[in-house]
Amino acid sequence: MRLSIIVPTYNCEAYLEEGIRSVLGQLPEDCELILVDDGSMDGTPQIVKKTREAHANVKIKICAHKGASGARNAGIEMAEGEYVAFMDCDDCLREGFLSEALPMLETGADLYIFGIRRIFLKEEPQNWTVEDKVYETVSDFADEYIRTRKLLIYSNCNKFYKTAILKEHGIRFDETVSFGEDRMLNYAFLPHCGRIVTSSLVMLLYLQRSETSMSSRRIPHFEEELKRLHEEKMQCFLSMSKGTTEEERQAFVDFDLAQVAEAVQAASHKTP
Repeated sequence: MRLSIIVPTYNCEAYLEEGIRSVLGQLPEDCELILVDDGSMDGTPQIVKKTREAHANVKIKICAHKGASGARNAGIEMAEGEYVAFMDCDDCLREGFLSEALPMLETGADLYIFGIRRIFLKEEPQNWTVEDKVYETVSDFADEYIRTRKLLIYSNCNKFYKTAILKEHGIRFDETVSFGEDRMLNYAFLPHCGRIVTSSLVMLLYLQRSETSMSSRRIPHFEEELKRLHEEKMQCFLSMSKGTTEEERQAFVDFDLAQVAEAVQAASHKTP
């Protein structure tokens, strides 16, 4: 089994089938789709069960409600693929992506990072992309990120993770937090990597489903959470980097702190 695609589902019957079709329409037999329902109260579990009955390389698990992190963690436990990918139930895999991306797994990297296409309701789509590049060591990757800050490190839905690293080191999503759990997983995963590959291929269609779906919700202790994520990020990259100067490292810290301050200020002006 080359790849396991894990999709947590929760009360998403209106658009789940679209996302499932985007995967199954291009999923080869040596890859699997894992649907983990997180205690849905609509028709989502029925769609999940129907999908399993129709496809041999689909696994499902119906759980009590714990949140997306708990569902993703359950999917990791079930995964048999050499690599693991994640997708949210309201997004789609780009058509033709797997036929282009799966041959890259022959390079045996520990992490693959792809692009994201954001689809808005009323605005033109945006592509977030990275260059086609191979980093032979995680130190090379950290050096590049400290200098450019443009390697799409936050999301878990634009990456292929080496499953053995997740399982051998017990790396999982933190089920106790409601914000930044994807970043935390990446900060825990990266130090265990050797070769990392970035690709200009767009993997995910990140779809805006309503006028408010892409605006930040009110998060308790938002400023404290952002500062915690900042500290984790600095610890991760500064400890991995071997080729940056003190000036580059300080500029990296200052830039990230400025981003934190900007996000806190923006959140303070949102209507509760």
